[in-house]
Amino acid sequence: MENMEFFASRYLLESTGDHTDRTAEIEEMLRTHGACVLGAGEFTVSGVKMPDHTTLMGLGTATRLYLDPALEEGFAVQIGSFCTVKDMALYGAYEDIPTPTAVGSRHGLYFMGTATTKNWKNSGPRNSIVSGCLARYFSGGGLTCVDTGYLIYTSLTVTNCHMLNCGAGINISHFSEYHEFTNVLSDNNLYGCINNGGNNVFTNCGFNDNETGFLMDNSENQSPNNSHGSAVGCTFNHNGNNEGIAIQVLGCQHGYVFTGCQLFFGKIVVENSVGILFNSFNVGRNLDVSITGGKLTMFTDCVFHSAPASLRVEDNALVKFINCYTRDGECVGV
Repeated sequence: MENMEFFASRYLLESTGDHTDRTAEIEEMLRTHGACVLGAGEFTVSGVKMPDHTTLMGLGTATRLYLDPALEEGFAVQIGSFCTVKDMALYGAYEDIPTPTAVGSRHGLYFMGTATTKNWKNSGPRNSIVSGCLARYFSGGGLTCVDTGYLIYTSLTVTNCHMLNCGAGINISHFSEYHEFTNVLSDNNLYGCINNGGNNVFTNCGFNDNETGFLMDNSENQSPNNSHGSAVGCTFNHNGNNEGIAIQVLGCQHGYVFTGCQLFFGKIVVENSVGILFNSFNVGRNLDVSITGGKLTMFTDCVFHSAPASLRVEDNALVKFINCYTRDGECVGV
């Protein structure tokens, strides 16, 4: 009991129950002690910048951290190097607001480097961890990675999180890679995930009931190091009111692997891309597939509820369907 009381008195910051800006208090506790535990209740911030080697945590969703709604842009928490953020809810509004119609500039968790400069090798914060967080009502990303670079040690490990009602549940810029996401749900967003970097891996994640489920966009050649990651055991269900795009791949030149995934009620769109592999999918009804330009795209060992409602291939002679069948045993392919 004495140890718990000492821990609480030293690291715990209590809610005041009002909308006072608590940013300075949180940052001071992080600088002084290396850790800050937010108690139950509401905390309003104008943008916490975590010092390196610090931990910010709450008491699960009983802790609610709000980015001041009066701010037109910014972030609730910017993660530094070797930091941990865990067990809290982050909100971009005090009350329910509609899901954005465009990706904006208010973010929940923010991991930022300077990889657009020539000094990209030393451009980003070092490996940090996010777990057990809920992010909701941010016009930008519930979790946003910006220009963190190409290196393995400028990465985030994200587990057991939920992103809702954001411009993008996960928003990864074209100079950000080697991030790992496990057991992350990203639902009811404009985009479940915008993955414009490279080498990013998603395992057992859900991108469901978004306007667009999962987007990779190098259509303007803005990223020399795009795609070449994987989505393993993920779900892409009921996007766009059952008529939207589940997976959209634009101008990706280095391949991507989707394997062991489920896709129900959504479209697959691949344009001017290379080495896109859909393996061991369980595919539901009302699927449209559109493949335009590019080089090899493969569907292997997939089971379809029924033949795709529309299967369009244009300007691409390399599309292959291998061992793909409906549940009735009908061969699926072009």
